Amino acid sequence: MSVSFNHTIIGAHDPAASAEFYLEVLGARRTEDWGPFVNIVLDDDTLLQFATAPVNDPIHLAFLMNDDEFDRGYAALRRRDVEHWADPQMRRPGEVSTDDGRRVYFRDPSGHLLEMLTQPYV
Repeated sequence: MSVSFNHTIIGAHDPAASAEFYLEVLGARRTEDWGPFVNIVLDDDTLLQFATAPVNDPIHLAFLMNDDEFDRGYAALRRRDVEHWADPQMRRPGEVSTDDGRRVYFRDPSGHLLEMLTQPYV
């Protein structure tokens, strides 16, 4: 068996609200919840599990997607009036980077820094 990424647990102030945000922006799909987790699944079957937790140290998650999915996700950010930047230093507000594919940075409802990109780094 080769090694692949299977799941991550994301601490959230409100797990259901965070899951809804990811569902809309990333186009993920719902799956069965269990225990303390609100669960969603990405197209590659990666499981994202949201659980109530203090969010003292936000994490960074990057999501690679094709141009159509990027357009859909970016439209969702704009509908939700989510502040976003073209750079992780947050010096270019309201922009999308087009330096190497398209890239945009934004925060989820719990403050985690997310990135949508159309070209992988490696």
